[in-house]
Amino acid sequence: MLSFNEFLSNGNRPQNWPALFRLSDEYGLDSTEVITPANKILHTLKRESFNKYVERKLSYIVADINFREICENIGKPELNSYIKNTPIASFCSGRYNTIMYDMLVEKIKDDCENRKIIFININAEEYCLDREEEDNYCAHGVCAMLVPRKGKGYDMYYMNPHGEVMKSYTYFEKVITRTRCKRFDFGKDIVDCVVIKAIVDYCNKNFELEIYYDSTLQHNYYGVNLQEEDVHGVCYIFPSVIYYYFGKYFTEKRELEINGEKKTLPSFKDMLKTGKFNLAIHSCFMDFNKNYKKVIFDTIYSKQTHEEVVELLIKCLNKSSYHFLKKVTNTMVSFICQEYFIKKIK
Repeated sequence: MLSFNEFLSNGNRPQNWPALFRLSDEYGLDSTEVITPANKILHTLKRESFNKYVERKLSYIVADINFREICENIGKPELNSYIKNTPIASFCSGRYNTIMYDMLVEKIKDDCENRKIIFININAEEYCLDREEEDNYCAHGVCAMLVPRKGKGYDMYYMNPHGEVMKSYTYFEKVITRTRCKRFDFGKDIVDCVVIKAIVDYCNKNFELEIYYDSTLQHNYYGVNLQEEDVHGVCYIFPSVIYYYFGKYFTEKRELEINGEKKTLPSFKDMLKTGKFNLAIHSCFMDFNKNYKKVIFDTIYSKQTHEEVVELLIKCLNKSSYHFLKKVTNTMVSFICQEYFIKKIK
């Protein structure tokens, strides 16, 4: 197996978008289907790339969540029935990675009862209005992590690669006719947070779980918009990248060095425990741009505010233009689609 770091160099990666799209399509990285080679490979990473503790504790789930359907049921009696019976979870089981299915909330309940660390790769169906799409809505790739608290309970963490941009979306538009929409307005509440909270509230009420989630920085990624230069629609790559770094460094620190100066980045687990979820997500993308890495390196222990760090990263990615996005996509697609993994899942 070629390591992830080997694909960070230029030597083992395709150098053009058509090649990336072909690989993404062939192995299902960009697919909304659950039975794909990519999903089996991502599950396989637990045994191939993560330490024994994470391999044993981590549950990798692929979920379909329809944002439109949840948004239009908020505040209605039908919401509980919808959440109970509609969002589907798929996951691999056994040595042959057999694809299994369950209701999402039932899978969350079972994993929480077994004190698993849970990563949910989410296909956000009908995520928002898009008149250029055939069905008037676009899909989006997001993810969530459920991490056990010491003693009892869980924290839910939600990541949308759009980061701070999602703050302005506090309403959902449903298509009524070719020219008319119905707006569901949530006041000051962000649409993404409304959807995730609805699922968390259902679990807490119906399964007597203690999952802690709110709309704050502690539980949501409000960092730099990682898709700012994305004209190709590669949102699907970000949950996979985060899953890799989440599993790889959940219990392990990272030693960083720039110009002879050394600093230690805490483990993912420790960053979450100390309320630094946004730093944890930002740190997943240090390896793809040296200027981006320097911003994180310089601000790990600084007193700069979250907003100040985001401004620095915005400038960094603006300067990088599409090169950052291409390197992220190149590296992850090539790593996942390498021959070693393809043979493993056949």
